[in-house]
Formats: sequence, C-alpha cells, structure tokens
Amino acid sequence: MDPGIRRGLWGSVVAAVLIEAVLILSQAYGIFHAAPLALMSALVAVAVYVYFNFTKALRSAAFTALGPPVIGTAAVGVALMWTGAGVGAALVALAYLGEPVMGYFVYKRLREINAAWATLFLASAAAYAYTLPTVLLGYWQIPAAADAIKLAALIYFLRR
Repeated sequence: MDPGIRRGLWGSVVAAVLIEAVLILSQAYGIFHAAPLALMSALVAVAVYVYFNFTKALRSAAFTALGPPVIGTAAVGVALMWTGAGVGAALVALAYLGEPVMGYFVYKRLREINAAWATLFLASAAAYAYTLPTVLLGYWQIPAAADAIKLAALIYFLRR
C-alpha cells in the first residue's frame, strides 16, 4: 500500500476516534462546551494531515481542489462555535457533506484491495456526514454508529 494512503488511513482512524469522543461529549455537555470544541479543533488539524497525505498518494486534481474549501469551512465553523455562534455548527455540518465526496477518491484506491470493505468505508462515511445534523436534535447515536462502522473499515485496510 502506498505510504501516503497508509498515513492518510492512520490519520482517518485518529479522526474517527476523535469524532466518537466529540459526539459523546456533545451529548453530555452540549456542542458549545470547551471539551468537544477542543476536540473539534484537533479534528481540523488532523484533517489537514490526512488531506496532505492523501493528496500526495491519490494525485487527483478533484480531491486536491475539494480539500481547502471543505477543511476551511470546518475550520471557520469551529472558530465560530468557540465564540458561541450557532451558525458555526451549521458550517461544520455543511463541511462534512464534502467528506463522502472526497472519500470517493480514497474509495477508488481502496477497492483495489477489497471492494466490499471499500464500499462499507464509503457508505459509512456518507451515512455519518448526512446524519451529522441529527446531533443538533439530540440523536448523536446515529452518526456515532456510522462513524464506528467507518472506523472498522479503516482498521481493516490498515491490517491488510
């Protein structure tokens, strides 16, 4: 496996674990509490790491072009959430709509290894991204379950 893909997958594992923690802490303390916000800030940094590693390995102009607006929107959203602005949460959820789009390019590479697990990876990334707004309604378990499935797929590929 390409070293950039491997590093990107490891970063994605870290992100998936942080996401689980953010979802649990958000349920316990609220999404504007310092604990989930600190982890969301760390997620932005991890996203940059993952992006640069996947960019080098995938060599996809579309993937490369999508990264800055997706990660940038998340970063602005998290920054606004630190100020207590509710629009920040909407921006974070909007940014995550780009995750399965960017994940498609990773999926294409992973399906060369195992098509079924690659499909599970992409489907769970989409399920997470598209159910993330349910956290605002108190249904954190839905995106948490999707993220956990994505985590399982990521671990599968790292063990190959």
